[in-house]
Amino acid sequence: MPQPDSPPVTLVTGAAGFIPSHLCEALLARGHRVIGLDGLTDTYDQRQKQANLDVLQRHAAFEFVHGHLLEVDLDPLLDGVQHVFHLAARAGVREGWTPTNFDNYMRDNSRSTQRLADAALRAGVDLFSFASTSSIYGFDPALPTPEDHELEPRSFYAMTKLLDEHLLSAYHRLFGLPVVVLRYYTLFGPRQRPDMLVHIGLKAIAAGAPLTVYGDGEQTRELTYVGDAVDAQVRVLDARPIGQTFNIGSGPTASVNELIEEMERVVGKPARRVYAKAHPADQLHSQADTSKARRLLGFDPSTTIRQGIEAEFAWLQGMGLP
Repeated sequence: MPQPDSPPVTLVTGAAGFIPSHLCEALLARGHRVIGLDGLTDTYDQRQKQANLDVLQRHAAFEFVHGHLLEVDLDPLLDGVQHVFHLAARAGVREGWTPTNFDNYMRDNSRSTQRLADAALRAGVDLFSFASTSSIYGFDPALPTPEDHELEPRSFYAMTKLLDEHLLSAYHRLFGLPVVVLRYYTLFGPRQRPDMLVHIGLKAIAAGAPLTVYGDGEQTRELTYVGDAVDAQVRVLDARPIGQTFNIGSGPTASVNELIEEMERVVGKPARRVYAKAHPADQLHSQADTSKARRLLGFDPSTTIRQGIEAEFAWLQGMGLP
C-alpha cells in the first residue's frame, strides 16, 4: 500500500493510444506514479503507438506493462493503485458487421471492462474513470444532446461502449465501485488515430492524394481537442463526481466540408475530394450539451478548430508527413 507522503499511484489503460498517452503525461506532471497498460493490439500502426510510448518512457515515474486486460494478472498490477482511468478500447464505427469483428469488440471492450472492474473493486480504488462515446446517442439525436437523451447505438463499437456503461453502473450501484463516465465527442489533435478524418485529411491534402468523403459532407460534428479531453479527466480526479456521466466536447461544431476547408487553409493546398455513399453507422449530426460538465467539473474548453488542426498538422510533420 502507498505511504501517506508517497505520490498517488494511477493506472491508465490503453496508455500507448491517442488520449491515454496525453493523459499519462498530464498525470506525471501532477506528480503521480503512472502505470500504463496496453496490449498493443492490431487496431493501427504499431510504430505510432511505440512513438507515444517512447515519450512516456522518458519519465522515471512511468511504468509500462504490455498485456491485454483479459490476460494480465490484474491483482498484483492494481496493488496500491488509487485511481483507474480506463481508456483502452477497440474504436471505430465502420468495421464490417461480421461475427469475427463483433467478437473483437466484445473482447477488447466489454469483457475487458468487466474483468478490470472486478479487479478494481478488489483493490479498493478511489476512482474508476471510464471513457465512453457520443456514438451511443445514435444517428440523429436532438441537438444539443443532454446526457439523459435516449440511447440508440448503431455500431459494434457504440453497442459495446453502452454495455460497458451499464455494466459499470451496476458495479457502482451494487458494489460501490467509484465510477465516473465521460462521453467523448469527435476527438482530434496530436497523436490522433490514423483512421480518423483530420489525420486522414491532413495527410491526403499534403500529399495531393484523393480524400474520400462519405455522404454529401454536410453532416456535422462537435469536435473535442485532445487537450480538452485530458482536462476533463483531470477535473474528474479533482472533483470526484462519483456515479455521474458527462458529455465532453470542445464546443466548436462544423460540417465535414467545413472541416476539410479548414484543413486546406492549414496545409495551404486544396483537397481532392471524392464523394462516396454514406455509411449507415455514421451519425448525421452531433452536438454536446456540456452544461453538466461545466457546472460540476468547471469544464471550460477554449480550443478552436483551427488551433487544434494546426497542432495536429505540426505533429504529423514531426512524424515525417510529406
